[in-house]
Amino acid sequence: MPFLGEPPSPDDVTKRLARIVRACPSFYPAVLELGLRKLAAGAKGAEAKRILKGLQLLLDLGEPEHIEEELENLIDNLENVWRYDVAKECLELLVERFPQQARYRDYLAHAIAKLGDVETALDQSRQAVRMEPDNPFFRCNLGLFFLMAGNAGEARKHLNASLQLDPDHETTQGNLAVLDYISKHGGNFFDFLLRPLDEDEIERLSEEDDVEKLDRLGGVYNQDRLVAFGQWMASQDDQRVRCADTIATLKCFFDFVDRVANLAGLLHENIAFLTEHFGAIMHKFIFKFGDVDREMIAEVCESLLKYYGFLAERRLVSADDLNRFHELVRSKKAVLIEKTERYNAIRHDDALDEEEKETIREELFAGDHSWPHL
Repeated sequence: MPFLGEPPSPDDVTKRLARIVRACPSFYPAVLELGLRKLAAGAKGAEAKRILKGLQLLLDLGEPEHIEEELENLIDNLENVWRYDVAKECLELLVERFPQQARYRDYLAHAIAKLGDVETALDQSRQAVRMEPDNPFFRCNLGLFFLMAGNAGEARKHLNASLQLDPDHETTQGNLAVLDYISKHGGNFFDFLLRPLDEDEIERLSEEDDVEKLDRLGGVYNQDRLVAFGQWMASQDDQRVRCADTIATLKCFFDFVDRVANLAGLLHENIAFLTEHFGAIMHKFIFKFGDVDREMIAEVCESLLKYYGFLAERRLVSADDLNRFHELVRSKKAVLIEKTERYNAIRHDDALDEEEKETIREELFAGDHSWPHL
């Protein structure tokens, strides 16, 4: 129920959920919600067990007419926080509980593929297709897993079959476009996500000053890079617990950079641009998001270094550019944290009038906060 005053913080919500679970351990909506929130925040094994416990409670106590929808919501939520490992455990239980339900095998194949085991995913996906051969979604997914395995011939067969069953299936149409690229250039779906830029197309759009198409093309490349990075993190035992936080931080940061840069088609791999303007961008970031704290600044810096390290390993960013950016971020991190804490102090200081606060902002941010763009 809503409370008077400020809305509850994420930590407040988590504490309330914990109290509910202590009072009623079998109330599975709270058990699952608490587990999901803690997984999203980077929790490890204990919260995975909480999710499995909540799932078992749902199966035992849930109303039959709502169970299917609740199960799908649970799997969707686990995927949204990039915890395909926990989704896999849940789906293995569901496949055992409902062996005739092809969709759980299809979901399981998706989770397994995201964890990097494409061959096992193909086995589960084939079973789903055998059980429901006329399901265009299952056919499309089987084609996708063959793309992930780099088998263009088998991918084409199943994607064409999906399109025959549903000519308007947009995901199948998108996967066929990926297939065309892989057929010409080789590799697999992951390679496609990290494909080289089409420099000729970018130059043509720039010369024509087609800002809309340039932004759209840049957005596609940036989104594909982030998906590849997230998929890599989700497949690594030592990285996946931070995946949801890291991806969310990067999306927030780059959305902000797009707004303040005011530059059509800005690409994530343009690390030279970010290196040149990093100080000004972070000054604007601190000013814009007034509740930024030292943890958030540290998270932004660490997420950027991890992301660009990933891109550098795939040669989308040069090692020299990465080293320069790494040195810059490491040198500025402590200073930015200090500025964040000083700014938070004056924001809440009623003893200072607005003119005095603005003088301190000018000192902290060197005037960067005064302009909407770089």
